[in-house]
Amino acid sequence: MSIFKALKKNPASSQGERPRSRRRKTVIGNILIVSVLSVVVALVITWQSGGAGFSFPNSARQSTIATAPRPSAKEASPPGLPSLPSEAPDGYKLETGPLAVNEVAGLVLHDEKRNKDVRVRIFYPVIAGKYPVIIFSHGAGGSDTCCEALTRHWATYGYITIQPIHDDSVVQRSSSGDENASFPQAVHEALKNPALWESRPRDISFLLDSLSALQKRVAGLNGKIDTSRIGVAGHSMGAYTAEAVAGALVDVPGHPGQNFSDPRAKAILGLSPQGPGQFGLTTHSFSNVSLPFMGITGSLDNLGPLANAAWHKIPFERSQPGNKYEVFIQGASHMSFITAETVNSARSSQAAAILGYTNSASLAFWDAYLKDDTAAKKFLQSDALERSSHSAAKLSRR
Repeated sequence: MSIFKALKKNPASSQGERPRSRRRKTVIGNILIVSVLSVVVALVITWQSGGAGFSFPNSARQSTIATAPRPSAKEASPPGLPSLPSEAPDGYKLETGPLAVNEVAGLVLHDEKRNKDVRVRIFYPVIAGKYPVIIFSHGAGGSDTCCEALTRHWATYGYITIQPIHDDSVVQRSSSGDENASFPQAVHEALKNPALWESRPRDISFLLDSLSALQKRVAGLNGKIDTSRIGVAGHSMGAYTAEAVAGALVDVPGHPGQNFSDPRAKAILGLSPQGPGQFGLTTHSFSNVSLPFMGITGSLDNLGPLANAAWHKIPFERSQPGNKYEVFIQGASHMSFITAETVNSARSSQAAAILGYTNSASLAFWDAYLKDDTAAKKFLQSDALERSSHSAAKLSRR
């Protein structure tokens, strides 16, 4: 089944169906609020255009998804790139994967060093095995309720995905008693508060420290976490977080060039990558980033005073060459990479297609660098993404 259809409806067993239905309504509501507020704050989310989209297959596989109980307390592709005739015209692993997935939501981990709690949401395959881990960092003001169209999808192909809630989250602040917490306020503070620039990458390192404890806390994870294969991803400020973990240097007042890199991370994905001039990043921040990196942006991804296509491409262009990728999607706005939901129902099929390009590219990247998958590596070096998207998505390499 397609990602978009799977997100809309998954007729799995009735176990956990009603909780998921409530969470789905919450997710959709949060997405609509974030989208509308983003328009008001930045006046940049406009009509999308371009791209014929994937042609979704008539038949589709379907995976059973059960929910675990909540715990209590190079430049543009050059001519002559190889084609992959055996690759389906619908993109790389676009349909829901073959593995049944469990979800754990609301799990709280305590960081004794910083005396703070970090709440996480986890998707993991039900079947026994060793799986790579992907930590996904939400955008400014967001929460772990975002992005399951990506994190759940990756899990169905054999990944354990962990989504923390950071200190700037509106949900986090509201639950801590801040009655005035709002999305515009959270975004404004995230841009201005260096403490948040520092706490986010430290949250990621703390979660990596906690992987052994997670296997004890969640029975279904016991023996499944492969700590040698770890990816870090994020959207917007979450992309900044992933960049910092990759080794991008951050200027904190009084402490320029802070390095929050974590050697346990093996691959980095940035949705709407963050360039210099925000979150302490400078023109020289990316020169030491050597890990495999993929950035994904689009023609309408211009949320904020600095953001435009050239700015989002800077982490790709100024990091060390080798295993670097940049996906540019025509018609994609700031929120297009994490959800197919849209306030304009006439654009729902295009929104689903853009999410499909994002999932195809990102999953091929994870498979190539966390699973050493030959087919994924060939996909990334071919023109398959551009062909399957009817030239709406273009992949650059360096």
